[in-house]
Amino acid sequence: SVTDERVQRLIRIGLIEAYRIEARLFLPERVRFLANLHGLPYNTLYIKNLKSRWGSCSGRNNINLNLHLMRLEDRLIDYVILHELLHTRIKNHSLHFWRELEKICPSALELRRQLKYHSLNAYSS
Repeated sequence: SVTDERVQRLIRIGLIEAYRIEARLFLPERVRFLANLHGLPYNTLYIKNLKSRWGSCSGRNNINLNLHLMRLEDRLIDYVILHELLHTRIKNHSLHFWRELEKICPSALELRRQLKYHSLNAYSS
């Protein structure tokens, strides 16, 4: 039965693998494009099955993106990418950071609110 716990686990595994394939095909090119467009160079891009965040930027300017971004609309994906790319220049969430993010992503605050409606808990286990 589709409601059986084992079947549900296999469905989750299949979805995660599908998102992983899609993310590897889509995200690297999108990150390169947005980084070049806005002059925000980064070091390395990693695509991971993160449990609690959509993305992060390390102190060495490595960008980590969650493969579950592929569940979202393109504009929300771009928001997350731009947010993390901007951290290559501004390493905090100061007022300055949010003002700069609004310059390169004019609807950033609204997109941030929308992103909060999308839970990572449903698929990331």
